[in-house]
Amino acid sequence: MLKQNFVQSLYTRSNTNRKYDGYLAFLPESEEGQLLLPIAIANQRIFQTADFAWIECKQESIDKPFSVPIKTDDYSFWIHLHFVGNGKLKLTAPLVISSGQAHCYQLKEQSPELVLHEGKSWFLTLGIAGKHLDGLMIEYPKLKTLITGSNQQTEFYFGHTPIQSKLYAILASLQRFEFRSFGTGFQLANWNLRLFQQLFQDLKPAQPAADNSDAMLYHNAVRYIRQHFSDEDISVTKIADAMNVSVRKLSRSFEGKSFTVVGMILEYRLLDAKEYLLHTDDTLASIAFSLNFACAKNFSRQFKKRFGIGPNEFRAQRRKKEPFVKKSIRSLG
Repeated sequence: MLKQNFVQSLYTRSNTNRKYDGYLAFLPESEEGQLLLPIAIANQRIFQTADFAWIECKQESIDKPFSVPIKTDDYSFWIHLHFVGNGKLKLTAPLVISSGQAHCYQLKEQSPELVLHEGKSWFLTLGIAGKHLDGLMIEYPKLKTLITGSNQQTEFYFGHTPIQSKLYAILASLQRFEFRSFGTGFQLANWNLRLFQQLFQDLKPAQPAADNSDAMLYHNAVRYIRQHFSDEDISVTKIADAMNVSVRKLSRSFEGKSFTVVGMILEYRLLDAKEYLLHTDDTLASIAFSLNFACAKNFSRQFKKRFGIGPNEFRAQRRKKEPFVKKSIRSLG
């Protein structure tokens, strides 16, 4: 049986009233008293035996990146099926994870972290007890060729494959299962054989993609800024913490781009200020306060520097044009 610290998460049961519709939906919801998850993950199912562990999480919305520490215990061979969302698995060389990918890896006395990025996230992870690895290599020769040379390593990445239609069909068969307190473990173990047959046939040997993609970091940081630019406490340090990187790495990902990190925050605030000027009668002081500029004077100076015209002049010019446009449209009618 898994130890109580198998998985930890910052999730809360914010969605407990929402019907779970993952592949393992036939499993009962974990009870608090079982202590499978000291801090419960919203929308998850877990089932374990002495031989296998099945963990599925399906979350509709993640507000900010966070880590899920995994304690491996007796499960040394892992299959990670990532259906929706992005993130990374913190191995020695961090493994970048994207939607529609299956990954296989082996761990010995390691406790990696799975970092999930913002947005939707849905994955199913299968842990296999190390005592079965020799048997798997005998039945699936291709797996043996991938494992060669891994025995002396504390971790080994076997390879990956896209989750294609045949694999999705095998997953869909789980939705026909019914939970039985005695029989479900055997039923799932038999299902594993179908998964192995397809997965090990398609698996492509490869080293994990190192998480040094400045492009991915840049796009994730821009998305975060777009959602939080008006926050009073937003800063380069806070964004770097949200991305789980250093300030230096975050700043480097913006090199050669149109804006620095601070410049991108300012750009979104100024673009939002345009909307205020066009569609409200708010004063400059009120707009500056809403968007967390230091003061109205600072807001006006930054606006003019960016757009070549002051905010009052911008508002006046646009509103002069508006009646003319409406009149022209009416004349066409």
